[in-house]
Amino acid sequence: METKPEVNVGKFVGRHLSQLKILARLLEHELEAAKGGRELTVDRHLVENVLDTLEIFVDDCESASGMQRDRAKTEPKPVVARLN
Repeated sequence: METKPEVNVGKFVGRHLSQLKILARLLEHELEAAKGGRELTVDRHLVENVLDTLEIFVDDCESASGMQRDRAKTEPKPVVARLN
């Protein structure tokens, strides 16, 4: 019987938050570089990379929660026997 490693979603997300932090800093930098104007010009390549990073993060989180759901489905629930 194959055993799957336990996935702690909280720790998993915590480790992967660094990706989102980097994106936030990048976007803050781009806003500052725009010199406070109302319009912002962003390179297409930069936006594609941001989207790729977000998609990877979402896929990783979905796969982690899917693994946890699969594990919950395969493990039988404990049965309590009552003796009267």
